[in-house]
Amino acid sequence: MNPAADPVHRIADAYVAELALHEPDAAQAAGLPSPGPLADIGPGWLQRRYALQGEVLAALHALPAGAGDPTLRAALAERLERERLLFDTGFTPRLVAGLASPVHLIRYAIEGLRVTPDAAGDELVARLEAVPHGVAQYIDTLRWARDNAERFSGTGVAPVRQLDTLAGQVELWVSADWFGSVPIDEAVDAATRARVRTAADRAGAALTQLVSVLRDELRPIAPTTDGVGAAVYADLAASMLGARIDLAETYAYGWAELERLTAEARALAAQLGGSGPDPVRAAAEILDADPGYRLEGVDAIRAWLERRVDETIVALAPAFDLPSGIRNVDCVVAEASAGVVYYTPAPPDGSVPSRIVWTIPSGVPVAATWQEVTSVHHEGLPGHHLQFVVTASYPDLHPWQRHLCHIHGYAEGWAHYAEQLADELGLIRDPAERLGLLLGQIWRSVRIVADIGLHTGWAIPSNGLVPETDWSPERAQRMLIDFALMEPHLAGFEVDRYLGWPGQALAFKVGARLWHDARAGKAAAEGDAFSLRTFHRDALALGPMGLEPLRARLLDG
Repeated sequence: MNPAADPVHRIADAYVAELALHEPDAAQAAGLPSPGPLADIGPGWLQRRYALQGEVLAALHALPAGAGDPTLRAALAERLERERLLFDTGFTPRLVAGLASPVHLIRYAIEGLRVTPDAAGDELVARLEAVPHGVAQYIDTLRWARDNAERFSGTGVAPVRQLDTLAGQVELWVSADWFGSVPIDEAVDAATRARVRTAADRAGAALTQLVSVLRDELRPIAPTTDGVGAAVYADLAASMLGARIDLAETYAYGWAELERLTAEARALAAQLGGSGPDPVRAAAEILDADPGYRLEGVDAIRAWLERRVDETIVALAPAFDLPSGIRNVDCVVAEASAGVVYYTPAPPDGSVPSRIVWTIPSGVPVAATWQEVTSVHHEGLPGHHLQFVVTASYPDLHPWQRHLCHIHGYAEGWAHYAEQLADELGLIRDPAERLGLLLGQIWRSVRIVADIGLHTGWAIPSNGLVPETDWSPERAQRMLIDFALMEPHLAGFEVDRYLGWPGQALAFKVGARLWHDARAGKAAAEGDAFSLRTFHRDALALGPMGLEPLRARLLDG
């Protein structure tokens, strides 16, 4: 099909072209000039974007049945409907969450970069100088949401817990002079260094004002109840997943998985020497002390991460058609308040590589590999990095799908599926690493039941796993500590994340469940002719989309 003659592609082109007037990522994806250093996050563009999405949906619905690219048509329609739903609940306008607020996006636009004596360095300085304006836009949006609460099915102000969490994070950024700590090459001249310092000071002042707005303006009128309620939760979960699901069935599934995986982990832990009332924790302590799994020092951690990624790329060849850009990824070890592994994709123009980042607690450059292998597979290969690079390599996909269509159910579902696929492909090398895999799956099972339970108020079933019947943030935190062996500080942050980002926690296991179901259905239908490599190629070639259209194409197409 000729994209220029395809009516769906023309509608998508026009949509991205208007996005590109406000969002640098969209401009890069479309090959258009950047509208500025940072994305527009003000209330004016927020409202215009909502109206634009309605116009695009009307244009898609006006097309004759069967006209245009069916995959792009289904993906674009689903996403715009669900993004408008996020707005209608008030979630997008009032967004205050521990990892995903607009002010975090400002930080992510700068994180990991350094000021260099060239055009890239000039661009970074321009981003730093744009931070105060971006923060001011965010403040304006929060105030607009507060003043227009009647427009939403939810609330116009985030709950107190979320306001306090973000205010605390921003205060730490200011006290640490985070924006003033951007690395600068020695060759950078004094004038540029002075611009960085001035920009950082102004950023700190703007962020201090944001803290005041969160604490003094919004907190006194914010709801004290954390849960959003079953009706709003159902809408938010559908938006995060790109699909309406049976929440009661999913809640029961999460509990069944938690029971199954916990029993499997206890049995494996006993084989590894774990004993007593909590054999999994006992086995973990043995493995943490084992020199074979212990890394000391940033250099050792980085070297292990790079080696494991290289070895994984080689091992994946039989199951995937790997694009040439798969090796364009940096392995980074950074210090933070808690040890996590995460992935940041390359920008559409490829100006910097993708990154797999392993953060370690500040001042404690020690890590145990047995529990982190599955995180490397989730964030790197065959998880997020592989899916991102494969998607970007398909020229027939519209730029909106390749670079701008971000759906938690699709991306996190694939990455969680990839954890278990890694085991099938022999990338989990011994029982210790398999225990780490099981703990990761247990963590995602707790996510399902805690997220649904905290927001809906549904009772905890009497299944012997948990003594209480009522949910509380403390109960959810205790479950993460007891079942997934999460550190208390990180467990607390996780629960705050569930409460601030309703429905997102379902994406991992619910999405992976779809990928497994689709693969099993294809294997049953094709019998001996089934090829895992072909399934992965054809499935990823569809590009990112909500779980509803994805299910239709994988299972029914």
